[in-house]
Amino acid sequence: MVRYCALPIRRQGRNITGLALQTDLSSLGWTSELDVAFAPLERAGLRAGRVAIDFGVAFRVLTAVGEEQAVLAPGLHRRVRGGERPVVGDWVALAGEPGGACVVEGLPRSSTFARRRAGTDQVAREQVIAANIDTAFVVTDARDFSRARIERYLAIVREARVEPVIVFTKLDLHADVRGLSVDLQSLAPHVAVHALSSETGEGVEHLDSYLGRGRTICLLGSSGVGKSTLANRLLGYAHLRTRQERRSGAGRHTTTRRELLRLPGLALLIDNPGMREVGLWAAEQGVEDSFDDVASLARGCRFVDCRHESEPGCAVQAAVQLGELRQERLASFRKLASELRGHLRSGHRGVRRRQR
Repeated sequence: MVRYCALPIRRQGRNITGLALQTDLSSLGWTSELDVAFAPLERAGLRAGRVAIDFGVAFRVLTAVGEEQAVLAPGLHRRVRGGERPVVGDWVALAGEPGGACVVEGLPRSSTFARRRAGTDQVAREQVIAANIDTAFVVTDARDFSRARIERYLAIVREARVEPVIVFTKLDLHADVRGLSVDLQSLAPHVAVHALSSETGEGVEHLDSYLGRGRTICLLGSSGVGKSTLANRLLGYAHLRTRQERRSGAGRHTTTRRELLRLPGLALLIDNPGMREVGLWAAEQGVEDSFDDVASLARGCRFVDCRHESEPGCAVQAAVQLGELRQERLASFRKLASELRGHLRSGHRGVRRRQR
């Protein structure tokens, strides 16, 4: 049953007192597993909400009564400094009434996107991107197309145990996108690939099957590939600002923060800022899943710790020589594996724990 309640709600920095639509939490992605985890907190008088925007000092949270502003409870500040800060997509427990709520606890995550924090620090650091994602749209276009970059994104997505989908945009500007889509099947044979135009709407209907009620979609990709334009197309209105620089279709990055948005069909969408660096973070399983062809061959190597370089009895190198595996494919695998070993040598305890 849809109910209305008179509550003060903050929208875009303004207080709006009025009728708020009572929301079924399942339309925000609530699950039976969260029911179990939240039960003791509910008995303690806390309310559930999902982080939509992180403002740094405060959060915008989606709850059963609409959008609210909330701040971190004092007891959480120490844990936040230790890297446990809530991120966009997280479910949290709130204390207090709407308009004066505090985030006092985070709920278990079903998935977590994490990458190595961009920068030149010698010590590897983790950056959590978003949480509780069901499907990731890896967005690219013909101008930006890079096999190596897509392989990195797929490793991150698969490490998070999230369904990857590759989306080629700007079909109206680059006729060769369909050809690239076919070529990509050899790179990721088990990943769906869709070519579309966010400007004209051509091909966008192919994404409908991923946009079920309560499902959360995350957009990943470089700056200027059309993520915000695609988000606006899915929303049905221009919520996110975009800028066109040249008639070639090269865009300028306009998304500056992550935001959880509700789509018309009650799916949810997170548009991420473009990533200049796609550094892997403890993604051993994600790399193995993305390179399952190499991993399958590696089981036939003589040595368990074979690096597939010049070791005797290397089944991977044998497959390359027989033409069963492309040298470029192996080179990409070795590069990502070397990067992960470098994190281990950096001495970060989190990486070493995952490696063990």
